[in-house]
This record gives sequence, C-alpha cells and structure tokens, in this order.
Amino acid sequence: EEDGAYCLFGIFSVHLPLIYGEGKENALERLRSAAILKHKGRSHDQEEKLGKICAWLSAPDPSTNYHKAHKARQAETGLWLLRNARFAEWKEGAASRLWLYGIPGCGKTILSSTVIEHLLQHCHDDVKMVTAYFFFDFNDAQKQVPELMLRSLLCQLLQRSLIIPRGVDALFSACDNGQRQPSPYALLEVTLQVMHQFTHVYIVLDALDECTQRSELMDMLATVAEWQLDEVHLLMTSRKERDIQSSLESYVDEEHTICLQRDVVDKDIQRYVQQRLSDDKSLMKWNKDAAVRQEIEAALMHGAQGMFRWAACQLDTLGKCCNRVMLRSALATLPRTLDQTYDRILCAISEEYSEYAMRILQWLAFSARPLSVDEIAEVVALNAARDPVFDRDEVLEDPLEVLKICSSLITITNKPVGRWSYVQRSVALAHYSVQEYLVSDRIKQGQAKQYSMQEAECHNAIARGSLKYLLQFQEPLSNEVLRASALAMYALEFWTSHLRKTEDNTEEPSWIAVDLLTTGNPAYLAWIRLCNPDPKRIVKMKRKRQTVVAPPLYYAALLGLKTVTRMLLDKSADVNAQGGVYNNALQAASQGGYKEIVKMLLNKGANVNAQGGRYSNALQAASQGGYKETIKLLLETGADVNMQGGVYDNALQAASYRGHEQVVEMLLGKGADVNGQSGHYGNALHAASGGGYEQVVQKLLGKGADVNAQGGVFGNALQAASYKGHEQIVKMLLDKGADVNAQGGYSGNALQAASEGGHEQVVNMLLDAGAHPPKENAVVAVLE
Repeated sequence: EEDGAYCLFGIFSVHLPLIYGEGKENALERLRSAAILKHKGRSHDQEEKLGKICAWLSAPDPSTNYHKAHKARQAETGLWLLRNARFAEWKEGAASRLWLYGIPGCGKTILSSTVIEHLLQHCHDDVKMVTAYFFFDFNDAQKQVPELMLRSLLCQLLQRSLIIPRGVDALFSACDNGQRQPSPYALLEVTLQVMHQFTHVYIVLDALDECTQRSELMDMLATVAEWQLDEVHLLMTSRKERDIQSSLESYVDEEHTICLQRDVVDKDIQRYVQQRLSDDKSLMKWNKDAAVRQEIEAALMHGAQGMFRWAACQLDTLGKCCNRVMLRSALATLPRTLDQTYDRILCAISEEYSEYAMRILQWLAFSARPLSVDEIAEVVALNAARDPVFDRDEVLEDPLEVLKICSSLITITNKPVGRWSYVQRSVALAHYSVQEYLVSDRIKQGQAKQYSMQEAECHNAIARGSLKYLLQFQEPLSNEVLRASALAMYALEFWTSHLRKTEDNTEEPSWIAVDLLTTGNPAYLAWIRLCNPDPKRIVKMKRKRQTVVAPPLYYAALLGLKTVTRMLLDKSADVNAQGGVYNNALQAASQGGYKEIVKMLLNKGANVNAQGGRYSNALQAASQGGYKETIKLLLETGADVNMQGGVYDNALQAASYRGHEQVVEMLLGKGADVNGQSGHYGNALHAASGGGYEQVVQKLLGKGADVNAQGGVFGNALQAASYKGHEQIVKMLLDKGADVNAQGGYSGNALQAASEGGHEQVVNMLLDAGAHPPKENAVVAVLE
C-alpha cells in the first residue's frame, strides 16, 4: 500500500529510505515533512548535491532495525523510561549523556525503538531539532563498524539540515567530488559542523556490545563527549561489559546511568506475556480458562528474571503444547537460564533435521550479510563434503519451513530491496545471545554440544560450499540461471570474504578457489562480470571500452589471497601478465599493502618497475596507501623512486597528496626529486598543500621544495591551499615567500581561489599579505 506514496518520493525529488510495513499514511507524512524542509531551505542544486554526498558516504540504513524493533514492541511497554526523571533531564540538559545497560535479552533494543519513536515525534515540527540513531547488529556486517555508524549519523543529520554546511561541501570537493573516501577524523570534523546548525541533536546508539571494533568505537564516542556541545544529547545502550563501562565512566556519571534490572522491566515483560497470550494464535487456546492463563503468567514472571528473550522462548514452546498435561509438564520443567533454553531448543530438533539445522545456523551466524529465505532454502541442500555438493532435490519446497527446523532460534523479517523493487523476506538469528551460545565453551558442556561452532571452521564450510556451488555451473551464468539459483549471487560476491578468514587454517578451500580461477570457467567469467573486484568506479568508467578480463593471478593478488597466489605461481602463472585496473599482479598487491604477496611475486621474477595501470608502477601504488613495509621491500628490490606516470605522476606526489608523512621521508631519503614536475597536482608541495597536510608541507619545504613552482590543476601550492581553505598551510607558504599574486591554475590566483571556496579567513590573510583584489572585487560576497 506504500508504493503509491513511494512514487511521490521521486516526483518530489526527496531522498528517503523505503520502509515497507509503515503504511501509506506514515509514508505520506514523512514525504510531507521532507517536502516542507526542502521548501524552507534547500534549493534544487542543494538537493542534487545532498543526493550525491549521501551516495558517496554509502551509509547503512538503520531504519530497518528501528522498524523491526518497533513492530516487536508491545503497546504501553517502555513508558516507564519516558516518564523517568533521568530521561527528562537528559532530554533537556546541556551536553547530556545517558547509558542504559542490562543483561542479555532484557529488551534493550525494543526500548531503544521506544525512545527513538518518542524523539522523532518530539522533533517533528521543529527543523532546528533532529534525531539520529544507529543500531549495531551482529546479523549485519555493515552495522558493526564505527565508521559506518558515523556515516549513517552524518547522513541523517544532513537530511534534516536546511543547508549543506560549507565543511561538508569542502570535504566532498577535497575527495575529488566523491571519487575518494574521507578519513574517519575528517568525517568527525564535518559532523561537528553539521551539529552546530541545530538547537538539539538527539543521538541514540543501540547495542554498543555488538560492535566488532569496540576500541575504535569507544575512542570515537569519547571524542564526541570531549566536544562538550550543549546541543548534543547522547543515549547509549549495551550490556555491562568491562571495556564499555570503563570507557563510558570517564564522561557518564552514575546519576546518568540506568540499569535495566528486574524491578524496572518486569511490568513490561508482564504486558508482553499478556499480549502474546491474547494475540498469538498458538497461545489463544489457553484463554478459555482464566486459572490456566494465570498459571502460565505466574510461572513465566517467576522465571523471566528480567529477560524478555527468555519469556519469548518459553511462550514459543508453550504454544506447541496441545493439552493441559503437556502444558503443566512444560511449566514444571521450565529452563532456568537462556543457555538452558537454547540447549533444550537445539536438543528438540529432530534427527532428520539436525544436519539441516547445523548448516542454517552456521550460515546465519557468519554470513557477510543477511540472507533471504530463498537463499537459506538452498543452503539446506548444500553439503561441501559430498560430490556433487548441491542437491536441488534437497532444497526446501517452502522456504518458510526453515522456521519449523530452527524454531525460536531464528526470525524472518521483511526487507525492501531497491528503490522501486519488492519486499524480500530475510532470515536472521533471533538474538545476539543465540550466536554467542553457539560459539561459546558453555554449549560443549550441555546436551546440544553437536551444534558447537568455531568461527574459522564455519567460514571454511561457507567458503567451500560457495565455491563448489559455483563450480557446478558448466554453462554461462545467464540472468535466467541466476534467477533460478538463489544462492549464486551470495556465493559470487562473498566467497573471497569467507576464504580470507580461513586461509591460514586450511588449504582446502584455496585449492577449490584455484579450480574456479580458470579463464574459461563460466563461474569465473560470471564472477568478473557481476562482482569485479577491481574498483567499481574505475571499471564503470572503462565499461564503454569493454575491458578484457585480467588473469587469475591478478585477482588473487588484488584480493590479498596469499595461499591462492602461491598455488597459482606454483602452477606457473605468468607473474608479469597484464590486465585489470592496476595492470599487473605486483601493482595490485602493492596498492593493498599485501607485503607477503609482493615478496612472492618479486621472488618469482615480477618486474618491480613494470609500467601501466592506475598508478603506473608498484611503488606509486604502495605509496598512495602509505604501506611502509611494502615500500621498503620494493625500494630494496630496485624500484625507481622517480618513475613517472599514473594518477599522481610519481610516488612522492602520491604519498604527499595522501598525507603519509613517514613515507614521504622514506622516499626523500632514497633520492626522490622534491621538485619533480608533472601530473594532476604539478608537484609534491602542491599535492600536500591541497590535501591539507601541514607536517608533509613542512617536511617538503625543509627539503628544498620550490614554494612558487608552477603547474598542476591549481597552478601553485598557495592557490591549492587557498581554494581548500587550509589556513595554517597558507600561512606557512606565505612565510616561505610564496608569491601572493602568482597567476595561473584553475582559479587564476590564490585570492580568487579562496573567494570561490568561501574561505573568509584565508581571503583576509591574502589581502593582508598584499593580494590585489580584482577590479570587480569578487571577494565582496565572501566578506559580506
């Protein structure tokens, strides 16, 4: 029913996520709010720029988690928090923080959705107030990384912003209009600028404990706290784990901490139990007798101990009881803990389904993205230990039978796919505690020890299964074949990801990968066509010329697959064969900093100074990435430090533009020409100045860089720094004698460049240094 409203999104040119299940009225209300915001502030050009910036940030969409949690919430639950004095103080207080913590399964995510709904309504009619949120999610690798959280929050803030802040625009421009990715530090800086536009910024972060890079996350949150922005209100939920607690204690005091213990959440659990007994079709049979219903309610409230998840699992079990004898037996033997609950659920899986259940749980626990029900239906038929690996007769005829096999351990949700496409049913483990139990030592002590899992073994099984699944195809993988083979796209896209995580433990999947990486293999050709590992943007630019498929060794090196690379070399692969965006295997491995692979290739006779491809040579490729050990190895093997060509023309310019100070020092120490002229940025000083890297600029000047050297897109270093608004670098260059009125380059001169970039302070610095204003005074608009 939402599709009619979603069509209007395109007509009104607003950028909003599709949330199937929200209803037509809610979709239209979101459209109305966005249209009002657009009318009040953003021009058509700014709308178009915003779309490009959000596409560049490639942030995961947390609204799917929000709506899933909101749908699972029972009416009237969580209201105790909204009425809590600490929450009210957090909502209105300056630079406020609030930490909610509790045991596994106590309902933290559902509570987060309650808070988010309240805040979205609170901010709805005031464009100077904004709510942004993020759900860390063990089921989705895209929602486990702090940088992606930051990108998501920035996108949400920008969607609400009346104008695109100058800093965001400048960062987008500095990254070649979205051709390169910004650093996390740069993202933090522009997020700070965006926050300053609002009177209140509410940020809700759920399940910090499900983040896979906890140290980076804690550092990022500490930085936000150090800003002490009065307008920012930060609410976080997690388990009470030592690293999280010790980090948060430095800026969240005890008065702003709420423990979700039994006495706080029991009333919500009771409402949940009552609602399930009333509405769940499998439980409604017990409503006929009030005494029986009371017996169920009392038993569950006694055993829940503050755990929603425990109560939910028991209700699932009670729903299967068909008479009072079975019901009372189940109530009398309720498991005491979540571990015991999972142990009992696993043991209840029939023997005929146990192998299927193991495959399903393995894939759901370690898949690189959420899987569709159709993909899981094929996973059931995938046995890497047999030949053929895939038996189509074993595919589940009804994909929803997966619920019958794995019961309360999994959940199915609806997920919109594409802007105008359909709703896909996705399968996931029902709760983080399920995955934890499966990989824990605790499961080995119980009756369900056959379901115990080790991460490396699971990645091994998924890698082998994916590769053998692909090798079954003897004909080209047409679109029709792909549509009929649900698991094909996952296998094509992610076999390399799983292989990397098991490569050091066993060689078996690597041998299978070598079988796949055969130039005439239909699956190999389909992999390159659909999942080309070369940079997508560059491949897209070259598509008109119909790029030739590169040799297998190139892709193995590009992906950092050490064992596969060694195996291909042992099979006499041509180490200097050309092809791909980076032209050869050595440059491909160097741009990723894969030192061991670089060493293998050099030992097999790779030409260290081979030219061609995006970076022209291996040294420039390694230098742009800042890979010191790889650079050292290449230099020791005879790499020409001043070789020209490629995106940055030479290695020194590449390292300077990317701000790799130690690499710059290494290259200069090996004889790099500090004034080497050519390329897009003209010279190293120009590149570093445009990039905003003060230490690199200082080092280059100290080594004799010509401050007035001409060339490159901005003509000279001063114009580059002025256009990008790098005040300290402008000062350094002026102090070293930069000609403030030098002509040439994109903007004509430094003053014009600073004016075009909108950098008032730089304009004033240049005027103070003797810059001649143009006759029509192009700086007036900036100064006014």
